[in-house]
Amino acid sequence: MLNAGGGLFNKNMKRIKLEYNLCVFLFAYLNQADLSLHRAGWTSIRELKDFYSNQVDPREVVKFLMLNTDINTNKLRYYYGIKEYSLKKIILSRINFLLGLPPVFLKDEIYYICQKLIDFAEMLEKDTEVHPLEMEKLRLEISKFSFDILRYKISYKDYSKALKIEHYMQHNGLKDIKIKEFIQKLPNSSDL
Repeated sequence: MLNAGGGLFNKNMKRIKLEYNLCVFLFAYLNQADLSLHRAGWTSIRELKDFYSNQVDPREVVKFLMLNTDINTNKLRYYYGIKEYSLKKIILSRINFLLGLPPVFLKDEIYYICQKLIDFAEMLEKDTEVHPLEMEKLRLEISKFSFDILRYKISYKDYSKALKIEHYMQHNGLKDIKIKEFIQKLPNSSDL
């Protein structure tokens, strides 16, 4: 089955290798967005915008991903979905991790998450209120990528650490981890 952009389920689709630390950062960042969007459903987009004024801008994450992959900016709007990983693909991802191989993604998976991060940035830039269902839809799309695909490409230790990321409206008693801790381990982290 093909989509208008050229092949959502095309078996010959190009694969992209990402550095491991970039995957850990991306998981932490997407988890922060997921948790923050969930909490923002109870308040307003303005308060979420205030929180992200002191965080890494989603567009900067997209730019960083584009610098580390060979995706085309002009094609970002042509890719609309991703295929859920089968048990076989999950096992292969874990085996690749255990063998020390770099995490591999389909090009469409990278386009998908870049598109969702751009949607998040556009949501934060709105001057009007955003409907809670719109926020929840975006949150679920981000969560689908991070928990159904990305989590199988990082270690359990890094996964657990990334789950403790600081986020909007977090409980004051939580011991959180700042996103900067994940950025420090990235190559060319000055770009973020």
